[in-house]
Amino acid sequence: MNSQPLQNRVGFITGGARGIGYGIALRFAREGASVVIADINEPLARESAARVTAETGRAAIALRCDVTDRADVNAAIARTVAELGSLDILVSNAGICPFVEFLDLDNETWQKTIDVILTGGFNVGQAAARSMIARKTGGRIIYITSLSTIQAGSSQVDYAAAKSGEKMLMAGMAGALGKHGITVNAIAPGVIYTEMGAFHWDVPEHRKAFGEANPRGRLGEPKDIANAAVFLALDESEYITGTTIRVDGGHLAVG
Repeated sequence: MNSQPLQNRVGFITGGARGIGYGIALRFAREGASVVIADINEPLARESAARVTAETGRAAIALRCDVTDRADVNAAIARTVAELGSLDILVSNAGICPFVEFLDLDNETWQKTIDVILTGGFNVGQAAARSMIARKTGGRIIYITSLSTIQAGSSQVDYAAAKSGEKMLMAGMAGALGKHGITVNAIAPGVIYTEMGAFHWDVPEHRKAFGEANPRGRLGEPKDIANAAVFLALDESEYITGTTIRVDGGHLAVG
């Protein structure tokens, strides 16, 4: 068995400077891939890329990328191919969740969430697919969606709508790109401890209550999502496309 199954692959991870994105980038590098940490926060992306290289010895480059800006996305994809030779795996992870109650949600906040998650996901997905098709070597596209596509809270209406749109974007792309040897799938994380939700989960009572209700007895971690992302990036997953893998510790055991 290949100890580094992603060797000679190049992974491009949006929102890769921290949280789930960074966890995926680090795991890809451990599995032999070269990685691009694409993030709107370029200084943090540089720090994260340096940590990946120091820990794994793999090439990791940081690129500023505003996924809502198509020119920015195209430039980042072109630079990836120029510097690393290919683009084999895209992980569309960049997102925001303002946590605003529905009746307080304004158009500006709504539009920003849609722009980053849904339009951003379209921008990077189409640009990556075009690059993969041009090289005629196939590829893997992975969207990080959410359990909010199944169950939404009152302070995540914009987020749930954007993530649900992203899920159907994934499904449509799978049908369009299969003939090119490109699979398109999604991972729907449950509650994952990252900076985004730390304000809530650092409260001991909240963490304890969740652990008692979740079948696995704990919050998820970025490495849990990274494990699923590696699986979807492997050659062995080439017959899996247009589907969503729920990684939630059984939180929504709906079959």
